[in-house]
Amino acid sequence: MKRYLYVCFLIFSLSGCQKFITQEPLYLLTPELAVTDEASAKSLLNGAYAGISTNDWTARFTGGFSSMLGIINYNNGAYSFNMSATGDNEALWKAFYIAANNANAAIDGIGNLPVEQFKNRNAKSEFLGEAYGLRAFTHIYALWYFARWFDQPGSKFGLIYKSELSTLGNVYQERLDVKTSYEKIISDLDFAIANAPGFYSNKRFSKQLAKALKAKLLLNRGWADDYITALALVNQVISETEAAGAKLEPSLTALYANSWDSKELLFCRYREKTDDVVTAYNYTYGYNYATMGITPQGNAVIGTDPRHVEGWGNVKSPITGNNTLKWAPKKLCRLGRQVGGDNDKYTTYHLRLTELYLMKGELLQKTGATFIQSMEPINFIRDRSHLLPLSASTKVAFEKILFTEILNELNLENDADWMSSLRLKDAAGNPLLQEFRSTSVVVDMNRIIWPIPSSEMKFNKLINQNPGYEQLSY
Repeated sequence: MKRYLYVCFLIFSLSGCQKFITQEPLYLLTPELAVTDEASAKSLLNGAYAGISTNDWTARFTGGFSSMLGIINYNNGAYSFNMSATGDNEALWKAFYIAANNANAAIDGIGNLPVEQFKNRNAKSEFLGEAYGLRAFTHIYALWYFARWFDQPGSKFGLIYKSELSTLGNVYQERLDVKTSYEKIISDLDFAIANAPGFYSNKRFSKQLAKALKAKLLLNRGWADDYITALALVNQVISETEAAGAKLEPSLTALYANSWDSKELLFCRYREKTDDVVTAYNYTYGYNYATMGITPQGNAVIGTDPRHVEGWGNVKSPITGNNTLKWAPKKLCRLGRQVGGDNDKYTTYHLRLTELYLMKGELLQKTGATFIQSMEPINFIRDRSHLLPLSASTKVAFEKILFTEILNELNLENDADWMSSLRLKDAAGNPLLQEFRSTSVVVDMNRIIWPIPSSEMKFNKLINQNPGYEQLSY
Protein backbone atom coordinates (compact mmCIF):
# COMPACT_ATOMS: atom_id res chain seq x y z
CA MET A 1 0.00 0.00 0.00
CA LYS A 2 1.27 3.43 -0.88
CA ARG A 3 2.09 5.40 2.25
CA TYR A 4 2.39 9.16 2.26
CA LEU A 5 5.35 10.48 4.22
CA TYR A 6 3.61 13.46 5.75
CA VAL A 7 6.39 14.51 8.07
CA CYS A 8 9.26 12.24 7.12
CA PHE A 9 11.07 15.14 5.49
CA LEU A 10 10.95 16.90 8.83
CA ILE A 11 12.40 14.08 10.89
CA PHE A 12 15.78 14.28 9.13
CA SER A 13 17.27 11.02 10.28
CA LEU A 14 17.11 7.55 8.80
CA SER A 15 16.05 5.98 12.05
CA GLY A 16 13.33 8.55 12.58
CA CYS A 17 12.12 8.22 9.03
CA GLN A 18 12.09 4.44 9.13
CA LYS A 19 10.07 4.56 12.31
CA PHE A 20 7.63 6.96 10.78
CA ILE A 21 6.93 5.01 7.61
CA THR A 22 5.84 1.99 9.64
CA GLN A 23 2.94 4.03 11.00
CA GLU A 24 -0.27 5.14 9.35
CA PRO A 25 -0.19 8.91 8.78
CA LEU A 26 -3.03 10.96 10.16
CA TYR A 27 -5.18 11.78 7.14
CA LEU A 28 -6.51 9.64 4.24
CA LEU A 29 -3.20 8.51 2.94
CA THR A 30 -3.96 6.53 -0.16
CA PRO A 31 -5.92 8.45 -2.79
CA GLU A 32 -6.15 5.40 -5.04
CA LEU A 33 -7.95 3.52 -2.23
CA ALA A 34 -9.47 6.19 -0.01
CA VAL A 35 -10.52 8.96 -2.40
CA THR A 36 -13.35 7.39 -4.34
CA ASP A 37 -16.03 10.06 -4.41
CA GLU A 38 -16.80 13.68 -3.62
CA ALA A 39 -17.25 13.04 0.10
CA SER A 40 -13.89 11.33 0.54
CA ALA A 41 -12.21 14.02 -1.58
CA LYS A 42 -13.60 16.66 0.76
CA SER A 43 -12.35 14.67 3.76
CA LEU A 44 -8.85 14.74 2.30
CA LEU A 45 -9.17 18.49 1.73
CA ASN A 46 -10.27 18.93 5.34
CA GLY A 47 -7.08 17.15 6.33
CA ALA A 48 -5.15 19.86 4.51
CA TYR A 49 -6.98 22.53 6.53
CA ALA A 50 -6.01 20.69 9.71
CA GLY A 51 -2.38 21.37 8.80
CA ILE A 52 -2.83 25.08 9.49
CA SER A 53 -4.97 24.56 12.58
CA THR A 54 -2.32 23.37 15.00
CA ASN A 55 -1.08 25.28 18.03
CA ASP A 56 2.18 26.10 16.24
CA TRP A 57 0.13 28.45 14.04
CA THR A 58 -0.87 30.46 17.09
CA ALA A 59 1.52 31.85 19.71
CA ARG A 60 4.66 30.73 17.88
CA PHE A 61 3.34 32.05 14.58
CA THR A 62 2.36 35.57 15.62
CA GLY A 63 4.67 35.66 18.64
CA GLY A 64 7.73 35.28 16.45
CA PHE A 65 6.81 38.24 14.26
CA SER A 66 5.71 40.38 17.19
CA SER A 67 8.83 39.61 19.24
CA MET A 68 11.06 40.87 16.43
CA LEU A 69 8.90 43.95 16.14
CA GLY A 70 9.22 44.48 19.88
CA ILE A 71 5.58 44.61 20.95
CA ILE A 72 6.02 41.57 23.17
CA ASN A 73 8.89 39.38 24.30
CA TYR A 74 7.32 36.00 23.62
CA ASN A 75 10.53 34.69 22.06
CA ASN A 76 13.58 36.28 23.67
CA GLY A 77 15.89 35.26 20.83
CA ALA A 78 13.63 36.95 18.29
CA TYR A 79 13.21 39.98 20.54
CA SER A 80 16.97 40.50 20.61
CA PHE A 81 17.53 39.37 16.98
CA ASN A 82 19.59 36.46 18.22
CA MET A 83 17.48 33.59 16.92
CA SER A 84 18.78 30.06 17.35
CA ALA A 85 18.40 27.14 14.96
CA THR A 86 16.22 25.16 17.36
CA GLY A 87 13.14 25.69 19.52
CA ASP A 88 10.38 27.84 18.03
CA ASN A 89 12.45 28.14 14.88
CA GLU A 90 12.30 24.40 14.28
CA ALA A 91 8.66 24.13 15.32
CA LEU A 92 7.58 26.78 12.80
CA TRP A 93 9.59 25.19 10.00
CA LYS A 94 7.91 21.86 10.67
CA ALA A 95 4.47 23.45 10.94
CA PHE A 96 4.82 25.19 7.58
CA TYR A 97 6.11 22.18 5.69
CA ILE A 98 3.79 19.63 7.27
CA ALA A 99 0.93 21.89 6.20
CA ALA A 100 2.38 22.15 2.69
CA ASN A 101 2.65 18.39 2.51
CA ASN A 102 -0.96 18.00 3.63
CA ALA A 103 -1.98 20.36 0.82
CA ASN A 104 0.05 18.30 -1.64
CA ALA A 105 -1.74 15.16 -0.46
CA ALA A 106 -5.06 16.82 -1.24
CA ILE A 107 -3.87 18.03 -4.64
CA ASP A 108 -2.63 14.54 -5.51
CA GLY A 109 -5.64 12.62 -4.23
CA ILE A 110 -8.32 14.94 -5.58
CA GLY A 111 -6.51 15.47 -8.87
CA ASN A 112 -6.41 11.72 -9.55
CA LEU A 113 -10.14 11.23 -8.98
CA PRO A 114 -12.15 11.33 -12.24
CA VAL A 115 -14.52 14.26 -12.45
CA GLU A 116 -17.39 11.84 -13.00
CA GLN A 117 -17.08 10.77 -9.37
CA PHE A 118 -18.18 14.22 -8.19
CA LYS A 119 -21.91 14.88 -7.79
CA ASN A 120 -21.28 18.60 -8.18
CA ARG A 121 -19.57 19.21 -11.52
CA ASN A 122 -17.64 22.18 -10.07
CA ALA A 123 -16.52 20.39 -6.91
CA LYS A 124 -13.27 18.93 -8.22
CA SER A 125 -11.91 22.22 -9.53
CA GLU A 126 -13.08 24.09 -6.43
CA PHE A 127 -11.49 21.56 -4.07
CA LEU A 128 -8.26 21.79 -6.01
CA GLY A 129 -8.45 25.58 -5.91
CA GLU A 130 -8.68 25.45 -2.12
CA ALA A 131 -5.78 22.98 -1.87
CA TYR A 132 -3.54 25.06 -4.14
CA GLY A 133 -4.45 28.12 -2.08
CA LEU A 134 -3.50 26.35 1.13
CA ARG A 135 -0.18 25.31 -0.37
CA ALA A 136 0.50 28.93 -1.31
CA PHE A 137 -0.56 30.08 2.16
CA THR A 138 1.98 27.85 3.89
CA HIS A 139 4.80 28.79 1.51
CA ILE A 140 4.12 32.51 1.95
CA TYR A 141 4.97 32.22 5.62
CA ALA A 142 7.94 29.96 4.96
CA LEU A 143 9.14 32.73 2.64
CA TRP A 144 8.62 35.54 5.14
CA TYR A 145 10.14 33.66 8.04
CA PHE A 146 12.99 31.70 6.47
CA ALA A 147 13.88 33.12 3.04
CA ARG A 148 15.38 36.45 1.99
CA TRP A 149 12.17 37.66 0.40
CA PHE A 150 13.62 41.20 0.26
CA ASP A 151 16.65 40.22 -1.85
CA GLN A 152 17.18 40.84 -5.54
CA PRO A 153 15.51 38.31 -7.89
CA GLY A 154 18.70 36.36 -8.50
CA SER A 155 19.47 35.78 -4.81
CA LYS A 156 20.03 32.09 -4.04
CA PHE A 157 18.44 32.41 -0.60
CA GLY A 158 14.85 31.74 -1.60
CA LEU A 159 12.43 29.01 -0.60
CA ILE A 160 12.62 25.30 -0.35
CA TYR A 161 9.39 24.81 -2.25
CA LYS A 162 7.39 21.60 -1.81
CA SER A 163 5.27 20.98 -4.90
CA GLU A 164 4.71 17.26 -4.41
CA LEU A 165 4.29 14.77 -1.62
CA SER A 166 7.50 14.09 0.22
CA THR A 167 9.18 10.74 -0.32
CA LEU A 168 12.60 9.36 0.44
CA GLY A 169 13.58 10.43 -3.07
CA ASN A 170 12.76 14.13 -2.70
CA VAL A 171 13.06 14.76 1.02
CA TYR A 172 16.05 17.06 0.55
CA GLN A 173 15.84 19.85 -1.99
CA GLU A 174 17.81 22.90 -3.03
CA ARG A 175 16.61 26.40 -2.29
CA LEU A 176 15.05 28.28 -5.18
CA ASP A 177 16.25 31.73 -6.10
CA VAL A 178 14.05 34.58 -4.89
CA LYS A 179 12.46 35.24 -8.28
CA THR A 180 11.42 31.61 -8.71
CA SER A 181 10.15 31.48 -5.14
CA TYR A 182 7.70 34.26 -5.89
CA GLU A 183 6.73 32.68 -9.20
CA LYS A 184 5.85 29.37 -7.53
CA ILE A 185 3.66 30.97 -4.88
CA ILE A 186 1.94 33.31 -7.35
CA SER A 187 1.26 30.40 -9.70
CA ASP A 188 -0.55 28.56 -6.90
CA LEU A 189 -2.49 31.70 -5.96
CA ASP A 190 -3.48 32.28 -9.58
CA PHE A 191 -4.77 28.72 -9.76
CA ALA A 192 -6.82 29.36 -6.62
CA ILE A 193 -8.14 32.64 -8.06
CA ALA A 194 -9.30 30.78 -11.15
CA ASN A 195 -10.73 27.70 -9.43
CA ALA A 196 -11.49 28.16 -5.73
CA PRO A 197 -15.08 28.97 -4.76
CA GLY A 198 -16.20 32.52 -4.25
CA PHE A 199 -16.19 33.80 -0.67
CA TYR A 200 -18.90 32.13 1.39
CA SER A 201 -17.18 31.19 4.65
CA ASN A 202 -14.37 32.75 6.63
CA LYS A 203 -13.13 29.26 7.47
CA ARG A 204 -12.57 28.13 3.88
CA PHE A 205 -10.17 29.25 1.16
CA SER A 206 -11.84 31.43 -1.47
CA LYS A 207 -10.72 33.06 -4.71
CA GLN A 208 -11.01 36.39 -2.89
CA LEU A 209 -8.62 35.20 -0.18
CA ALA A 210 -6.18 34.17 -2.90
CA LYS A 211 -6.43 37.66 -4.41
CA ALA A 212 -5.82 39.25 -1.01
CA LEU A 213 -2.78 37.08 -0.31
CA LYS A 214 -1.37 37.86 -3.74
CA ALA A 215 -1.86 41.56 -3.03
CA LYS A 216 0.00 41.20 0.30
CA LEU A 217 2.81 39.34 -1.42
CA LEU A 218 3.16 42.04 -4.09
CA LEU A 219 2.92 44.88 -1.57
CA ASN A 220 5.80 43.45 0.43
CA ARG A 221 7.87 42.62 -2.66
CA GLY A 222 7.48 46.02 -4.34
CA TRP A 223 8.89 45.23 -7.77
CA ALA A 224 7.85 46.94 -11.01
CA ASP A 225 4.05 47.32 -11.28
CA ASP A 226 3.51 45.31 -8.09
CA TYR A 227 1.71 48.17 -6.36
CA ILE A 228 -0.63 48.80 -9.29
CA THR A 229 -1.57 45.13 -9.47
CA ALA A 230 -1.94 44.86 -5.71
CA LEU A 231 -4.26 47.88 -5.53
CA ALA A 232 -6.51 46.42 -8.22
CA LEU A 233 -6.67 43.14 -6.31
CA VAL A 234 -7.46 44.83 -2.99
CA ASN A 235 -10.29 46.82 -4.56
CA GLN A 236 -11.70 43.62 -6.04
CA VAL A 237 -11.53 41.75 -2.75
CA ILE A 238 -13.24 44.50 -0.78
CA SER A 239 -16.00 44.83 -3.36
CA GLU A 240 -16.55 41.12 -3.89
CA THR A 241 -16.48 40.03 -0.26
CA GLU A 242 -18.72 42.85 0.91
CA ALA A 243 -21.17 41.92 -1.85
CA ALA A 244 -21.08 38.38 -0.42
CA GLY A 245 -21.91 39.58 3.10
CA ALA A 246 -18.60 40.55 4.67
CA LYS A 247 -18.66 43.81 6.61
CA LEU A 248 -16.82 45.73 9.29
CA GLU A 249 -18.00 45.12 12.83
CA PRO A 250 -19.37 48.20 14.61
CA SER A 251 -16.45 48.04 17.06
CA LEU A 252 -13.34 46.04 17.84
CA THR A 253 -15.11 44.84 20.98
CA ALA A 254 -17.85 43.32 18.83
CA LEU A 255 -15.26 41.83 16.46
CA TYR A 256 -13.40 40.00 19.20
CA ALA A 257 -16.60 38.93 20.96
CA ASN A 258 -17.93 37.40 17.75
CA SER A 259 -14.53 35.87 17.05
CA TRP A 260 -14.78 33.18 14.37
CA ASP A 261 -18.41 34.15 13.68
CA SER A 262 -17.49 37.74 12.78
CA LYS A 263 -18.52 38.90 9.32
CA GLU A 264 -15.37 41.02 9.20
CA LEU A 265 -13.12 37.97 8.92
CA LEU A 266 -12.13 36.69 5.50
CA PHE A 267 -10.05 33.83 6.87
CA CYS A 268 -9.65 32.43 10.36
CA ARG A 269 -9.08 29.10 12.02
CA TYR A 270 -10.58 27.61 15.13
CA ARG A 271 -8.04 27.47 17.93
CA GLU A 272 -8.06 24.57 20.41
CA LYS A 273 -11.07 22.93 21.97
CA THR A 274 -12.80 25.36 24.26
CA ASP A 275 -12.98 22.69 26.96
CA ASP A 276 -9.28 21.85 26.70
CA VAL A 277 -7.69 25.22 27.33
CA VAL A 278 -5.07 24.14 29.83
CA THR A 279 -3.40 21.55 27.61
CA ALA A 280 -3.22 23.88 24.62
CA TYR A 281 -0.05 25.46 25.96
CA ASN A 282 1.12 27.18 22.81
CA TYR A 283 -1.98 29.28 22.57
CA THR A 284 -3.94 30.31 25.65
CA TYR A 285 -1.45 29.30 28.30
CA GLY A 286 1.44 30.57 26.19
CA TYR A 287 -0.12 33.96 25.61
CA ASN A 288 -0.99 34.28 29.29
CA TYR A 289 2.51 33.61 30.51
CA ALA A 290 5.15 33.53 27.79
CA THR A 291 4.30 36.94 26.33
CA MET A 292 4.89 38.60 29.72
CA GLY A 293 2.69 41.49 28.68
CA ILE A 294 3.29 44.39 26.36
CA THR A 295 6.78 45.93 26.15
CA PRO A 296 7.54 49.59 26.98
CA GLN A 297 7.91 50.54 23.32
CA GLY A 298 4.69 48.70 22.51
CA ASN A 299 2.91 50.39 25.36
CA ALA A 300 4.08 53.82 24.16
CA VAL A 301 2.14 53.37 20.91
CA ILE A 302 -0.53 50.76 21.52
CA GLY A 303 -1.08 51.29 25.23
CA THR A 304 -1.98 54.96 24.80
CA ASP A 305 -4.61 54.32 22.11
CA PRO A 306 -8.31 54.02 23.05
CA ARG A 307 -8.53 50.75 21.10
CA HIS A 308 -5.96 49.05 23.32
CA VAL A 309 -8.38 48.01 26.05
CA GLU A 310 -10.66 46.40 23.48
CA GLY A 311 -7.96 43.93 22.51
CA TRP A 312 -5.86 43.68 25.69
CA GLY A 313 -6.72 43.22 29.34
CA ASN A 314 -6.09 41.33 32.56
CA VAL A 315 -6.37 37.66 31.72
CA LYS A 316 -6.61 35.00 34.41
CA SER A 317 -4.58 31.84 34.32
CA PRO A 318 -6.46 28.90 32.79
CA ILE A 319 -5.21 26.67 35.60
CA THR A 320 -7.83 25.99 38.26
CA GLY A 321 -6.92 27.68 41.51
CA ASN A 322 -4.36 30.02 39.97
CA ASN A 323 -5.77 33.52 40.17
CA THR A 324 -2.75 35.27 38.67
CA LEU A 325 -3.69 38.01 36.25
CA LYS A 326 -1.48 39.07 33.34
CA TRP A 327 -1.94 41.97 30.96
CA ALA A 328 -2.29 39.99 27.76
CA PRO A 329 -3.95 40.12 24.32
CA LYS A 330 -7.40 39.00 25.43
CA LYS A 331 -8.56 39.16 21.81
CA LEU A 332 -6.44 36.03 21.29
CA CYS A 333 -6.22 34.24 24.64
CA ARG A 334 -9.65 35.49 25.70
CA LEU A 335 -10.45 35.48 29.39
CA GLY A 336 -9.06 32.10 30.37
CA ARG A 337 -11.14 29.04 31.11
CA GLN A 338 -11.89 30.07 34.69
CA VAL A 339 -13.63 33.21 33.46
CA GLY A 340 -14.76 32.41 29.96
CA GLY A 341 -15.78 28.82 30.40
CA ASP A 342 -16.39 26.29 27.67
CA ASN A 343 -18.25 28.80 25.51
CA ASP A 344 -15.27 31.13 25.18
CA LYS A 345 -14.08 31.35 21.58
CA TYR A 346 -10.45 30.98 20.61
CA THR A 347 -9.46 31.88 17.07
CA THR A 348 -6.67 33.31 14.96
CA TYR A 349 -7.36 36.23 12.64
CA HIS A 350 -5.44 35.43 9.47
CA LEU A 351 -7.14 38.16 7.40
CA ARG A 352 -9.93 40.64 7.97
CA LEU A 353 -11.42 43.58 6.10
CA THR A 354 -9.63 46.17 8.23
CA GLU A 355 -6.26 45.04 6.90
CA LEU A 356 -7.48 45.39 3.33
CA TYR A 357 -8.61 48.97 3.90
CA LEU A 358 -5.26 49.86 5.45
CA MET A 359 -3.50 48.17 2.53
CA LYS A 360 -5.65 50.21 0.16
CA GLY A 361 -4.54 53.45 1.77
CA GLU A 362 -0.89 52.49 1.45
CA LEU A 363 -1.26 51.31 -2.13
CA LEU A 364 -3.09 54.47 -3.13
CA GLN A 365 -0.17 56.53 -1.86
CA LYS A 366 2.37 54.29 -3.57
CA THR A 367 0.55 54.57 -6.91
CA GLY A 368 0.31 58.34 -7.01
CA ALA A 369 -2.91 59.28 -5.23
CA THR A 370 -3.03 62.44 -3.14
CA PHE A 371 -2.51 62.23 0.59
CA ILE A 372 -6.16 63.19 1.08
CA GLN A 373 -7.25 60.25 -1.10
CA SER A 374 -4.78 57.90 0.54
CA MET A 375 -5.95 58.79 4.03
CA GLU A 376 -9.61 58.07 3.26
CA PRO A 377 -9.48 54.28 3.84
CA ILE A 378 -7.40 54.80 6.99
CA ASN A 379 -9.83 57.32 8.40
CA PHE A 380 -12.72 55.04 7.45
CA ILE A 381 -11.27 52.45 9.82
CA ARG A 382 -10.64 55.06 12.53
CA ASP A 383 -14.25 56.21 12.28
CA ARG A 384 -15.42 52.74 13.30
CA SER A 385 -13.79 53.43 16.69
CA HIS A 386 -15.17 57.00 16.81
CA LEU A 387 -11.70 58.49 16.39
CA LEU A 388 -11.15 61.82 14.66
CA PRO A 389 -9.76 61.78 11.11
CA LEU A 390 -6.05 62.34 10.58
CA SER A 391 -4.20 64.10 7.78
CA ALA A 392 -0.72 63.94 6.28
CA SER A 393 1.14 66.28 3.95
CA THR A 394 4.35 64.30 3.44
CA LYS A 395 5.20 60.69 2.67
CA VAL A 396 7.09 60.33 5.95
CA ALA A 397 4.13 61.63 7.95
CA PHE A 398 1.71 59.41 6.04
CA GLU A 399 3.76 56.26 6.61
CA LYS A 400 4.16 57.01 10.32
CA ILE A 401 0.40 57.42 10.68
CA LEU A 402 -0.24 54.24 8.73
CA PHE A 403 2.24 52.25 10.80
CA THR A 404 0.64 53.44 14.02
CA GLU A 405 -2.83 52.50 12.74
CA ILE A 406 -1.67 49.02 11.73
CA LEU A 407 -0.13 48.53 15.18
CA ASN A 408 -3.29 49.63 16.97
CA GLU A 409 -5.69 47.65 14.80
CA LEU A 410 -3.83 44.45 13.95
CA ASN A 411 -1.16 43.85 16.59
CA LEU A 412 -0.35 40.16 17.14
CA GLU A 413 -3.07 38.98 14.75
CA ASN A 414 -0.88 37.96 11.81
CA ASP A 415 2.13 39.29 9.92
CA ALA A 416 0.70 42.74 9.17
CA ASP A 417 2.33 44.81 11.92
CA TRP A 418 5.76 43.21 11.48
CA MET A 419 5.89 43.45 7.69
CA SER A 420 4.69 47.05 7.72
CA SER A 421 7.58 47.97 10.02
CA LEU A 422 9.94 46.90 7.23
CA ARG A 423 8.06 48.46 4.29
CA LEU A 424 7.36 51.84 5.83
CA LYS A 425 10.27 54.27 6.22
CA ASP A 426 11.45 57.22 8.27
CA ALA A 427 12.88 60.48 6.92
CA ALA A 428 16.29 58.87 6.37
CA GLY A 429 14.79 55.99 4.41
CA ASN A 430 15.29 53.44 7.20
CA PRO A 431 12.56 50.95 8.10
CA LEU A 432 10.31 52.20 10.88
CA LEU A 433 11.25 49.03 12.73
CA GLN A 434 14.46 50.69 13.92
CA GLU A 435 12.67 53.82 15.12
CA PHE A 436 10.11 51.69 16.94
CA ARG A 437 12.79 49.64 18.68
CA SER A 438 14.76 52.89 19.37
CA THR A 439 18.05 52.27 21.17
CA SER A 440 16.84 49.13 22.92
CA VAL A 441 18.35 46.96 20.21
CA VAL A 442 20.45 47.36 17.10
CA VAL A 443 18.48 45.84 14.26
CA ASP A 444 20.59 43.59 12.05
CA MET A 445 18.81 43.56 8.68
CA ASN A 446 20.32 40.14 7.96
CA ARG A 447 18.29 38.90 10.89
CA ILE A 448 14.83 40.08 9.95
CA ILE A 449 14.37 36.47 8.89
CA TRP A 450 15.12 33.36 10.92
CA PRO A 451 17.88 30.81 10.39
CA ILE A 452 17.17 27.56 8.61
CA PRO A 453 16.68 25.16 11.56
CA SER A 454 19.29 22.77 12.78
CA SER A 455 17.49 19.63 11.66
CA GLU A 456 17.42 20.78 8.05
CA MET A 457 20.96 22.14 8.01
CA LYS A 458 22.37 19.00 9.58
CA PHE A 459 21.08 16.61 6.93
CA ASN A 460 20.27 18.66 3.81
CA LYS A 461 23.64 19.14 2.11
CA LEU A 462 22.02 20.93 -0.85
CA ILE A 463 21.41 24.23 0.92
CA ASN A 464 23.28 27.09 2.57
CA GLN A 465 22.34 28.91 5.76
CA ASN A 466 20.92 32.43 5.62
CA PRO A 467 23.58 35.16 5.79
CA GLY A 468 24.05 36.40 9.33
CA TYR A 469 23.76 32.95 10.88
CA GLU A 470 26.96 31.37 9.67
CA GLN A 471 28.26 30.97 13.23
CA LEU A 472 25.50 28.54 14.23
CA SER A 473 26.55 24.94 14.80
CA TYR A 474 24.41 21.88 14.16
